[in-house]
Amino acid sequence: MFREAALSRCTGAEDVTRRAALAYVDSYQTGDIEARLALFAEDATFEDPVGTDPMIGREALKAFWTAGAHFDIAMELQTLAVNGSEAAFLFVATLHAPQGDSVTLRVIETLAVDEQGLISRMRAHFDPSSIS
Repeated sequence: MFREAALSRCTGAEDVTRRAALAYVDSYQTGDIEARLALFAEDATFEDPVGTDPMIGREALKAFWTAGAHFDIAMELQTLAVNGSEAAFLFVATLHAPQGDSVTLRVIETLAVDEQGLISRMRAHFDPSSIS
């Protein structure tokens, strides 16, 4: 009964939102920054981490991701929760530097998609305790 009640509250936007979140994670697996950028609205905002000044627009996002492109990044999606045009997801990211160092982060990100199915807002939540 609870499942049916929960499903009856779905807005229909969940499939679009889920596809955007999964494509975002997949873009790290392939290292394709251009594919990642294509998921975002022109005026999208991204706080990474939450509490810092947001990056605004695709050009700012491209500069941010290009600056970290020397890392080999492996992401493992742990949980994805989608409600309407918003999603929250937990993933573990391992960043391998060219000189052999690596770091692992547990990150919770939230996103919202616009009417075109593009990510309009993203926020990354992590703290020092989530880094090893």
